[in-house]
Amino acid sequence: MSAIVQNNWRCIKKADMDDNILKEFNKEPSKMHNFLKSTCKSLKRLLLCGPFLEVLLPTWKSYDFPMLRSLDFSTWLAYDDNMTLLLTELFPNLTKLKLQNFNHGHHIWNFSQLQDLYLSSSSLDTPTLDRVFSSLPLRKLALFPFPTSEVGDLSLVWKCFTLEELLIDDFNLWFDVLSNLLELPRFRRLSFHAVRDYDDYMSNLQELHHELRVSSLIFNMCLYEYNDMGSKIGCFSNLWRLVLSYGEIERKQLYLICSRLKHLEELHLIQIFGFPCASDMWNMVGACRTLKVLNISNNKLDEFFLDESITCLNRVLRRRDADSPVTLHVHKTRLACNPQETIDALIHPYLKISFDPVHIDTLTDWDTRFIETEFRTLREDSRKPTI
Repeated sequence: MSAIVQNNWRCIKKADMDDNILKEFNKEPSKMHNFLKSTCKSLKRLLLCGPFLEVLLPTWKSYDFPMLRSLDFSTWLAYDDNMTLLLTELFPNLTKLKLQNFNHGHHIWNFSQLQDLYLSSSSLDTPTLDRVFSSLPLRKLALFPFPTSEVGDLSLVWKCFTLEELLIDDFNLWFDVLSNLLELPRFRRLSFHAVRDYDDYMSNLQELHHELRVSSLIFNMCLYEYNDMGSKIGCFSNLWRLVLSYGEIERKQLYLICSRLKHLEELHLIQIFGFPCASDMWNMVGACRTLKVLNISNNKLDEFFLDESITCLNRVLRRRDADSPVTLHVHKTRLACNPQETIDALIHPYLKISFDPVHIDTLTDWDTRFIETEFRTLREDSRKPTI
């Protein structure tokens, strides 16, 4: 092998070993060892995805990986605890770990510096959860036991004082789990894959008296018409951002939400079925004096939307503060087909038009059905009702 290639390998910080590469390494182990000799000291991130890992990884014990901080380990088989133990010996300095298709969560607590953990496991019993929660300085946690497996006492999460973010399935988000999560001093974001009706979750937040801590809500693929949707969301009176994506909601409920939320700064209405007409949309803007961002990307707008908007602008925007204009995001809508026409038609000193896509950071993927909530931490929360 050329010296130039080996020298370049010594600078590699990230390596992805998928099934094709692992098959090649299994056929010719010398290639794998040449690569590891050159890269083991510099690697910071590693992806292992595919077969033969139970054969290949034990041969890595002769190498040292002092810089490796992130490991994504996805397998075709459900490995036992000996594989987890081996990983702790090979990569003791990990701060980020993703494990998929493991039989248990045993030995994970040996990663003493771990801050970010994604675990998909066939079994998570109470003793395992207890040790994980009480031993690791976790800040971000995603737990996905196999649907057919028994799950231990997740309410023990109260022992993980450092936890800030959690991703979980909603059928594991029991009332006592939610209660203990919201007592953690740094906890600020919860995302769960939604199978059940979201009404129970929102009611639980109110029952626990934490509705005033909610600062952001995202509903993706789980929004359906309810007559009281406006009042349900309206109770989160300190909400500054609301994202409704790929669902349906009555225009009256949207108006009620905008009129009740006195601190709302961002409203994202993405792929809403039966999107409101222009006058209804601008009436919502008029009802929410604090609104700074209105994102209507990926919506099917009616053919009169632009003309109708022109007649609404002065009436709605004249009462707004000059130093706080509204930014209207229209990516992938009728208004984006002819940007200059839209800009010329919607000229107003208190309105900005954006045709760029809007990125909204979440703990999970947008192709899944989920609800995500951001909270003020206990330190930030004064627990005083909003007037």
